Amino acid sequence: MKPSGENIEAASLAERLCSNGNKCPIPFTHDRLWETHHWWHEMARFYHEPLPFRYSLGAFIQAARNVTFMLQKEQEAFRDFSWYATWRDRAKADSLLKWLHDTRNDFVHAQALEPYSWLSMRCLDGKPVFDEDEPPFLEVSPFESTLFYINWMHGLPCDHPHEWERFWGINTLPHRELLQTCAEIYDRMDDLVHEAHRRLGAELASHRTAESQRALPCMENILKHRIVRTVIRDGREILEEVPQAPTH
Repeated sequence: MKPSGENIEAASLAERLCSNGNKCPIPFTHDRLWETHHWWHEMARFYHEPLPFRYSLGAFIQAARNVTFMLQKEQEAFRDFSWYATWRDRAKADSLLKWLHDTRNDFVHAQALEPYSWLSMRCLDGKPVFDEDEPPFLEVSPFESTLFYINWMHGLPCDHPHEWERFWGINTLPHRELLQTCAEIYDRMDDLVHEAHRRLGAELASHRTAESQRALPCMENILKHRIVRTVIRDGREILEEVPQAPTH
């Protein structure tokens, strides 16, 4: 017996996500878009864990590049695919899409991130970090986990909570924060996939609102991933909120 309301004929994630149970005309392209979405969330989830963050960034780059690769492979679904050449010409003039095209997904080494990445700790009660002659903040290497530094603080005379803020940047995109940059790249891929569906007469749900800057609301607030705060419980400093995996 078939489960009620479920499109069990769907062969891919994209087809299961299509409106009204319709079959997606470009399922592999759609799947790559949602894979890009997945890896963006892994970047956000592991923003304070340098190794998983770097690996997720590489996977995001690969998935985002594969959106256009898969769309070209599925071009037979279109009566006229000439519109894609126009989009490709515009993409060549787009600094972020050019960066995506020129960047290898296995390049993400610490040396590439080092010039523009940082991690800062701030005492929330305004006290100096170590003594009265020092300011209430401290900059440390971003290539250690934030939990490493929190555990390190247990051995110091600190009886107050802290705020930890990170910034991941890369030498090929100076002064641009990477999670924000990848959200903007996702927006461009989302626009492309929406345009492809429109040209095929297929409906693809939009999550944008009049006030929204992003294609997906989950990518709106970047700062909540960049900043974590601690609290003091039973004399120990712990994270106020541990980042979780996405539920959507």
